[in-house]
Amino acid sequence: MQNELKQLGLTDNEIKVYITLLEIGENTVGPIINKLKIHRQVAYDALEGLEKKNFVDRIIKTKRYHYRVSDPKNVLDEIKRKENIANNLIPEINKKIKGQERGQEIKIYEGEKAFRELTLKNDGKMSPNSKTYVITGSTKKYLEIMEISKAFEKSKKIRKKKKITTKIIFLESQRDESKKINRDYSELKFLAEGYASPVAFQIWTESISLISYGSEIFVIEIKNKDFRDAYLNYFNLLWKIAKK
Repeated sequence: MQNELKQLGLTDNEIKVYITLLEIGENTVGPIINKLKIHRQVAYDALEGLEKKNFVDRIIKTKRYHYRVSDPKNVLDEIKRKENIANNLIPEINKKIKGQERGQEIKIYEGEKAFRELTLKNDGKMSPNSKTYVITGSTKKYLEIMEISKAFEKSKKIRKKKKITTKIIFLESQRDESKKINRDYSELKFLAEGYASPVAFQIWTESISLISYGSEIFVIEIKNKDFRDAYLNYFNLLWKIAKK
């Protein structure tokens, strides 16, 4: 019960007082203090917090305050009330966010699951007939990761439906592997081994993903127009050098 009460926003002292009230039933503050061996003010602060959160009712009997555990439904009603307030705020907040320039964003994603989710999320955000640019790293590792949960097939379907064009640069040694990665609306070229890079990258409409295929894959996603444009220029230089 303690873990659940904590998740509902109760402090440690509020949890102790609440559970004590459950055990001893409706009572004044005295028995709570005696049972928990806490300072009177700590008990009052906890009871006040519980009352505000609809966990406890305070009533007057014989000119003294008595406390009792509230109907648990009151807690649920309060949560629903706050949920309605949040739902009403969401449209207004989203309007303000969309009207603001978000500026630079840098995020790090670790692990295979995070990589798959990021790839599918970015596919979903792409506009119809848009373009992405890729310099591959470990093609074999990429396929191993993306074949789980059929993520590669899902990505292909999204890109085919949106007619997203992908330009991909492989190494010469990856010609056979490239056949497994080829999709509709893809253009492939190949570079000599001397151009091998330890980090792969993919350029999206608004961001670039730097991908390290190691024992544990991780991705650095950078949303910055200047940074993205610089990598796109670098890609275009390599694309001119690369062979079909």
